[in-house]
Amino acid sequence: MKRCIGRKMKRLGEIIFKRGNYMKSFKKLAGLILAVCLMVPMFGSVAFAADGVLMFSDPSTQVGENVSVDLVVQSSDGQAVGDVNVTMSYDTASLEFVSGDGFTADGSGNLTYTGSGSSAELRATMQFRALLAGSTSITVNSSTASVASGETLNLEQGSSAVTIEAAADGTTSVEPTGAGETTGTAAGETTDIVVTV
Repeated sequence: MKRCIGRKMKRLGEIIFKRGNYMKSFKKLAGLILAVCLMVPMFGSVAFAADGVLMFSDPSTQVGENVSVDLVVQSSDGQAVGDVNVTMSYDTASLEFVSGDGFTADGSGNLTYTGSGSSAELRATMQFRALLAGSTSITVNSSTASVASGETLNLEQGSSAVTIEAAADGTTSVEPTGAGETTGTAAGETTDIVVTV
């Protein structure tokens, strides 16, 4: 009987010893899992970027007429749009840049918009004169934008399709006037024009 009790005590000691090792391993594993769980939110908060869209209106007009094209930047999550810079190109045989607050044209088909917003949508309008019947487009070459808090605003870019029909008298093309092909008025900028007669 002593032998039987001795064996059972020995066996119990082995089980307790093994359980102790399992407990140590379990504690180490639980600590590792806890450490990983605490680090995951830290990695998720490092990327500061919001999503948005850059889109344009698709107007129709007639040869010789002025046409308005809207540039719209929207924040997808409702944050206020901050600084925006968009470089575009257009066909100078079809369109002549006339004006637009915050827009600058170089006369060779390149157009730059620079401005800032204060709500979830920034809207700016540019004016063109239609020169040639047909279809043309205003395309985005590059864009950078941020939300008001300074985070980058990743923009899904669109383009503008402009449809130009023949004039009422059947004219299908006109010559550019050259007015406005160098710059538009920058947003918030005033101009002093003096005319002496």
